Amino acid sequence: MKRLPIWIVTALLGLGVLTTLGGWYDRAEVGYIPFVLGILWIVFALAAAPRVFADD
Repeated sequence: MKRLPIWIVTALLGLGVLTTLGGWYDRAEVGYIPFVLGILWIVFALAAAPRVFADD
């Protein structure tokens, strides 16, 4: 597998953080689903992060 650009992993992390924060502040209106999805998105981005520094 080839290296991932760092901007992709950074964008995934940023989107996960925004989803998590938005889900936490609006949990009374929308429930916990956006919060949980944000956490899963962060975990997915962190799992992909080692591919940024991988040797081809």
